Amino acid sequence: MKRAKLLLALGLLLAALSVTVLVFLSRPPVLVVTDLPFAALHGENRLQMRQLFASVALFRQVRPVLIADDASPDMLIAAISYASENPFMVLFPRRFAAVAERFHRELPEIPVVVFRGAIPAAEMPAGNGIFNVFGTDQGTDLFRAGLFAGIIGSMGQTVEPLDDDLPPGQRTHVLWQNRFVTPNGRELFSGAVMDRDPDSAVVFVSTPAGMPDTRNVSSMVMIGAGADYLERNPGVPVILFSWLNPDLTSREVIIIFDDSPWALVVPATRMAARGVSTGVIPSKPLIFSDRIADNGVTRAIRRSAGRVP
Repeated sequence: MKRAKLLLALGLLLAALSVTVLVFLSRPPVLVVTDLPFAALHGENRLQMRQLFASVALFRQVRPVLIADDASPDMLIAAISYASENPFMVLFPRRFAAVAERFHRELPEIPVVVFRGAIPAAEMPAGNGIFNVFGTDQGTDLFRAGLFAGIIGSMGQTVEPLDDDLPPGQRTHVLWQNRFVTPNGRELFSGAVMDRDPDSAVVFVSTPAGMPDTRNVSSMVMIGAGADYLERNPGVPVILFSWLNPDLTSREVIIIFDDSPWALVVPATRMAARGVSTGVIPSKPLIFSDRIADNGVTRAIRRSAGRVP
């Protein structure tokens, strides 16, 4: 009797799993346009893990549409059609925005998402509920990066001043910025640093000439620049805004803010499915605890990772 009940329970479980798998496979997939150079630099294994995570989170298949970086619009649209005749949604990185517009004109019933990154919304096509344009929430990213930098400084070693103009024990946090960092972004970063490390200083630079002596620097936040400088001046904890495979970065890089399509595919798909045609999404912060010597610093950073301005 007990064996019969066990077999019945196992049969019901297998039936439920089979139905779940069939429903999962029958749902239209989400397609993410991915060029081959990005896949190589992002990391193929990493991309596969994100594909798996996104598929589970959205309970539908999420598939890459792999395309050569010099592929013509016709080839890209053909590749999308080959991947699925009726996708739930197609996500495009910014560099394929023109192809996304053409795809929308030819198949207006299929929802489209274009990631504009930090490019101002005014420089991109407008969303209309089916054609959706999402940017990177750089304000939130800079706020969180400032909190992380302040934690690193306040819980780390106190530096010695190199000249009489620096008060004893003062720490310096550098934001290596690009042209998309706004005054509001700088204010959010500085305010967050001071919230966690009130006795420190914040310096904004965009060229090596503006860098203070690295012996006074407790952290560097790098947005789209400064890699060569970093290689020549190791030893400072770095917070990097990039989608690069972490295995290709130095051990000084302890946090990466990733705003690639594969990092944001889940929130972007959910926003578009709700009818949100324009908006911003924070980057995904990747915290490398094996590169941070103090577990207390790691815990404090993780606790701050979800804060908003």
